[in-house]
Amino acid sequence: MLLVKLSVFASFVSLLALPVTAFGQTEQKAIVSGNDIGAMVLALFAVLAVIVVLASLLKRFNLKFQGASGMKVLSSVSLGPKERLVIVDVGGEKLLLGVTQQRIDCLKELPSDIKLEGKQEQ
Repeated sequence: MLLVKLSVFASFVSLLALPVTAFGQTEQKAIVSGNDIGAMVLALFAVLAVIVVLASLLKRFNLKFQGASGMKVLSSVSLGPKERLVIVDVGGEKLLLGVTQQRIDCLKELPSDIKLEGKQEQ
């Protein structure tokens, strides 16, 4: 354990020490040049642009990542600012759920052959 601490300390000290040439003069190197900063800023903007484009595509095509857990929200209706009625398919069973800020209640088990009309969530 002590050897590990000493090796970490030695590597830290070597990072802090200035590089010395054969003649005892210190090297003067720029850590980051102007071209490197420009390339970093350009790469940052490219990554941010990719994130924005992917987010807008997900929103436009209403793509949602649903796990392979066998649950799917079929329809949802807002009843108030924090209250909703939701029809959920769980393992082939359709359930009508009442969702509030404090709790979720199963209001009714629906027949599996029920046809939903109107706007549905997929």
